[in-house]
Amino acid sequence: MPTNQQSWAGKAHSTNEEVVATPLWLETTATNSPRSYPWFLLNSTPASCIQIALGHLLEDRPRVDLVICGPHVGCNITSIFALSSGTTGAALEATLCGYRAVAISFARATHRADTEEAFEMSQHAIQVIDKLYTQGEWTPGTLYSVTIPCLVGVAREIAWTSVYANTWRKPDCFEELMPRAGFIEQKQDPERTGTAIKEEQHSPTQTETSMVGQERFFKWAPKLDKVVEDSMHAPIGTDAWAIQTGKTSITKLSAHPT
Repeated sequence: MPTNQQSWAGKAHSTNEEVVATPLWLETTATNSPRSYPWFLLNSTPASCIQIALGHLLEDRPRVDLVICGPHVGCNITSIFALSSGTTGAALEATLCGYRAVAISFARATHRADTEEAFEMSQHAIQVIDKLYTQGEWTPGTLYSVTIPCLVGVAREIAWTSVYANTWRKPDCFEELMPRAGFIEQKQDPERTGTAIKEEQHSPTQTETSMVGQERFFKWAPKLDKVVEDSMHAPIGTDAWAIQTGKTSITKLSAHPT
């Protein structure tokens, strides 16, 4: 598993740095992790974790017949979240490596879950995974994304869904920051071409003039409340609709889109 937060990583790989796999010994009866088999923490993306685990770290273990990615605490539903999800990206990578894979997400508004909630959601996830493994349609390139709503002490309904095709209202996921302290405006280059000078004859504002040709700074700050608001009106049969109505969403995906 990754050593740090990898939300929004999608199916990206760690290509520019050396990846270190650090063993983690979790010898407990609860996790059924014997001393002979450590877990590994990797300073890499989820997709790279899959590649390294299946290609190197699990060579001395029993054959892998199913890859379970997650659980991710949060919603990996709708086009915006599903296509950016590191959890789904890891499942896609496993599928492209020739393995069956399921991505699991717990639909919570926050990352804090009490023990009872976590236990019930995990138990339900195990039941769903077992059914998918034995009864799912595992044609080449198939994987499943399962999102489980946070419900305690109630019967859980399951819905087979499609991905809700939403979009950003506008490209405003980043907010611009003020220039850094000590930032000095560069003087205009007197040797610019006449064409470049001509293009500026629209009389730019003072702000535009001060920023032309300068470094600008931005921070990731997506307007997720707007995405959630739009998802409230998702059509029946979509993953967003299922979660809004308290149903577990099972979405069949393909690593070979047509």
